[in-house]
Amino acid sequence: MTRLGLVIAMAVMAGPVAAQDAAGSDLDRFRQTASDWLLSGQGLPRDYRVMLMQMDSADRLHAIAYLRRLGLLTERPWSLDDLLRPAATRTEIRE
Repeated sequence: MTRLGLVIAMAVMAGPVAAQDAAGSDLDRFRQTASDWLLSGQGLPRDYRVMLMQMDSADRLHAIAYLRRLGLLTERPWSLDDLLRPAATRTEIRE
């Protein structure tokens, strides 16, 4: 393989990783926040479902699994529809 081919192959392979890192940072921030809730003795905030529904469905599933592992998510189960629903967007109603 030529040097140019190697550079192109590396660039193509790095593209998806960079996209995952950008998306993964939201999940990492949520994990840190959830850990802070646990360490401070707090439970889940009332709007945690809204926070999770704003995530991509794959990140939402990871976040729910993380909350369950921490012992913070012990109540109402999530429906399959809620797990797979596309991320909700924050929109404000204009009057």
